[in-house]
Amino acid sequence: MGFLSLGIDSFIACLAVGCLIDRRRWLPYAALFGLCDSLAFLLGVTLHWEMSDEIASIVGSGALVALGIYLLAVAIVSRKVANTRWVWILPFALTLDNIGYGMINGADSVALSFGEQLASSACLALLGVVVSNAFVGVVPKLKNNGALTAGIAGVAAIVAVPVLMAVG
Repeated sequence: MGFLSLGIDSFIACLAVGCLIDRRRWLPYAALFGLCDSLAFLLGVTLHWEMSDEIASIVGSGALVALGIYLLAVAIVSRKVANTRWVWILPFALTLDNIGYGMINGADSVALSFGEQLASSACLALLGVVVSNAFVGVVPKLKNNGALTAGIAGVAAIVAVPVLMAVG
């Protein structure tokens, strides 16, 4: 279960906004989550940085809320598809919790911990994107209405905040 808990924040974020990522960018988007999380871990280990869970949680939550509000506002006001480039900031915003995380499962190897973080975050992010897109695919009204999909993704991003805070 420890392996899965490393990337749960990536899964939740991608579950919320993954439907806004077009199919050819699913893998790069998921890989960015894994890369950002593992590099943040490596940076923390190398520089012996520590960050409180509260600060990491506030920054990650703030990014999700801001993205959610943006997506909702654009979907309501303009009735056009929201500009989705802002979803690419989430992998960076959600990395702060990994900076002070430390070695994983008491592992002696930084490389092993790096690899576990990379694999967990990337795999769970991809799973979140796939599930999000599968949901949109089975609801015909969402499939054909980009503004509605963006609005729902905005609400999902805001709803994901307390879930992320609960799972830490």
